[in-house]
Amino acid sequence: MLSNKTILITRPVGREKHLRLLIEQAGGFVIHYPVINIQALSDPAIEQLKHLFDQLHSFTMAIFISKTAVEQSQIYFPVLPKHLTIVSIGSKTTETLEQQNIHVDIEASEHNTESLLQAPEFQIPQIQGQQILIFRGTGGRALLGDTLKHRGAKIRYVETYRREIPACRPLTEQQIERIDAITVSSNEGLDNLISLMQGSSDLLIDVPLVLPSQRTATLATQYGFKTIITAQNATDEAFLAALNNYFSSHYIDNVML
Repeated sequence: MLSNKTILITRPVGREKHLRLLIEQAGGFVIHYPVINIQALSDPAIEQLKHLFDQLHSFTMAIFISKTAVEQSQIYFPVLPKHLTIVSIGSKTTETLEQQNIHVDIEASEHNTESLLQAPEFQIPQIQGQQILIFRGTGGRALLGDTLKHRGAKIRYVETYRREIPACRPLTEQQIERIDAITVSSNEGLDNLISLMQGSSDLLIDVPLVLPSQRTATLATQYGFKTIITAQNATDEAFLAALNNYFSSHYIDNVML
């Protein structure tokens, strides 16, 4: 149902390739407009990670927030202690860990922090006293760390990359007129998209917006988007399914009219 549909993908450079392929295989066209850049760390931050490498044996668990967190962690921590319980948020994160020959012990059931926090292993008293590493980018959500601290765990964030807003020009009205749907992968991505429009975000609100969660959908509602499509999760396959479902139902409605 994506034949001749033009989809705006906002994933970082290099992260859009698989979703682009899926959309093009379904007959659609893609415009890539990255709203997040993945950047290397500063020298002082790298020195801190080198110091942490010698302390890894004192931790009991490592949680990886995303595929990017796995890939960037390998730069600084190519080998992890075998005694660590390895935890993954999302199937793509698990897949990336296993590609690095890192066995995943626990995977979040629904590709998000909230579902991980509901897992039996993360309840009191099981989580109390655990020494936990959380691999992520700088400035990620505080929910996971704060909740685990409240439940008696000791947390160390391992921030192995920076996310920045790109220096992109705003989308023009002519470009937006070509777009049939927009995909955005996170709250931060949506905030950045609005910022990059430099006061002209009202041009976007009539374009159907595909998002990975109800949390992001709530933010989109606050920004005034009129058609919000919530995918099952943030994977490329879930976004493709959401797009297909939307345009399929839209086509049926038009035929009935």
